[in-house]
Amino acid sequence: MSEWAMEVAGSPSMVPGVRHWVREVLGDFPEDARDRMEIIASEYATNCVRHSTAAEGGHIRLRLTADGERIRLEVRDEGPRRGASDVWAADEAADFGRGLHIVTQLADVMGDEVSSEGRLAWAEVKA
Repeated sequence: MSEWAMEVAGSPSMVPGVRHWVREVLGDFPEDARDRMEIIASEYATNCVRHSTAAEGGHIRLRLTADGERIRLEVRDEGPRRGASDVWAADEAADFGRGLHIVTQLADVMGDEVSSEGRLAWAEVKA
């Protein structure tokens, strides 16, 4: 099994770097699987910045594993932003809020776990 990991500061400016990292790491995998995982990583990283303490000086940790049959991405943040609300104004809802729906369409299986260490979102695609 192959494994890669990276940690980034929780800034919106890191999202393109996350996409680039996934594309580079998965360069030898089938294009469809690589493209799907790149979009999933982008959506998960964006959610971390929008909803977690990563945006308050925290970090996001990403881990990719591949075993020949499947690729798994794990994205961990440090937990929800203090006082954050998941209720968006109508104009925000028009621009945001589709990320997890996109992930459900692209991933073969996905999930998330919450612990005292934060939230771990994961997704798998067939290699």
